[in-house]
Amino acid sequence: MERFKRKLFFWSLVIIFFTITPIIVLEARGYRFDWHRGVFVYSGTISFKANPQNILATLNGNTDNILTPNRINNSFNLSGLLPANYNLEISAQNFYPWNKKIDVHSGVSSEFWNILLTRKNYEKTAYASTANIDKFFTSPKNRLIAFTTPSDQNFSVKILNLNSTLTTSTQTLNGWKLLSEYKKENIEWSPDENYLSIPVEKNNTTELQSSSIENYYQTAYFIINLTDNSTINLNTFFNKKAISYVRWDPKEKGYLFFLEGTTLFRANIQNASDIFQISTDTNAYDLAYNAVYFVQSPNNLVFKTSLDGKSEKIQITNNFPDPKNPTIKRITVYDESRIAFLDQNQNLFVYNNGEQKEYFRTLGAQVAEMHFSNDGKKLLFYSNNEISVYFTRNWTVQPIRSENDLTNITRYSEALKNIQWYKDYEHIIFSVGKYTKIIELDARDHRNCLDLITTELEDPFIIHNNGLEKLFFTDTKNNVKILNSIVFPEPVPIFGIGGN
Repeated sequence: MERFKRKLFFWSLVIIFFTITPIIVLEARGYRFDWHRGVFVYSGTISFKANPQNILATLNGNTDNILTPNRINNSFNLSGLLPANYNLEISAQNFYPWNKKIDVHSGVSSEFWNILLTRKNYEKTAYASTANIDKFFTSPKNRLIAFTTPSDQNFSVKILNLNSTLTTSTQTLNGWKLLSEYKKENIEWSPDENYLSIPVEKNNTTELQSSSIENYYQTAYFIINLTDNSTINLNTFFNKKAISYVRWDPKEKGYLFFLEGTTLFRANIQNASDIFQISTDTNAYDLAYNAVYFVQSPNNLVFKTSLDGKSEKIQITNNFPDPKNPTIKRITVYDESRIAFLDQNQNLFVYNNGEQKEYFRTLGAQVAEMHFSNDGKKLLFYSNNEISVYFTRNWTVQPIRSENDLTNITRYSEALKNIQWYKDYEHIIFSVGKYTKIIELDARDHRNCLDLITTELEDPFIIHNNGLEKLFFTDTKNNVKILNSIVFPEPVPIFGIGGN
């Protein structure tokens, strides 16, 4: 009897071993038993990266409190999931939640690398020295902000030091106002932060009393030298009447480019005789890398030359998609293989010499503006009510997209303003009235569109500074318009230790 019991116990252990071991091995290899099908299936994974980092992940309403990030890239993984549809919600205290319905497949990781949550209430920093601010422009090194304060008689350009939060200098331009917004020219900093170029037009509410030659100009460009607070009028300095589209040379200090009518010049603002004519019959130009690109009429062919304009001109395009060859008013260049064109009727065209083939096509009508992403793989463009993105190259990170894809991001019946890329180029910031929002490009299930801030102003001016990771915006305090900022996104410490 005792011997029988020992044999029974031994063979029971053998049976248990051969029953459990395969299950353990299968589990270790990523297989899970599907009780509905009665078979083992290869499991899937959901991987994601979120800001902030202290989050709560919920799958189909079941809370998982033990998520810890991968310390190498601060990502999270939900593994061992049976192939099925899951409702994933990412939340954090005092933040708006993010959610998607995710289709998990066997042996595949569903990846979401750009999850952003926004706070329900942000702590705002108000810059008291910016009273009566209108528009503002951050400097290249993120140390200063130039802002305008208009009045009925004139307008002033002031410089805010972001470290001290004090206004350091002021220049008043009597009888002028900033150029109308529809002309798409703004104040521009020189790369060394020593100069500002300011496009202006006559202020019709007042008349200049002097007999200066400036009275003959309805528009002008002023250059402010911030090292000695001196000001020059480009029109009078170079004796050019119809100056437009002033851009600073990205390499050489004190040089800039401009159009006079349809003639493109490069000039030295410290020496009026140091001026060089680059091309004629030019309707638009742009600067990229070490070259200047320009469109010549009547065939709208694109050429490039060196920044000094003295090297041999190289032809980039051989035709134009519209046989009527409309007048091109703006071009935006990433490089010689990616160029966007905006004509006088606000039709948008793109030249894209892609990895698979060459494209030269119309993208949209009534387009207000366009911007390439920093890697040149995406082109953001928008009208008054609609935002779209065109892909110039294959995007191999989930969600995968192909070159020459065109996708509509969002549409509103109200006017859209302040449209700009967020720093990951997978989100877009924009405002609708007093509400500022951020929307993701990821269209899987739906696009999460979250509120950022709400202002008292119905039409705030907004810029997200990627370097400082702050959102700057105008708002009112005690009925006075001033500059404000919030920290966005949430700070992420090195190696993911600590922080939000």
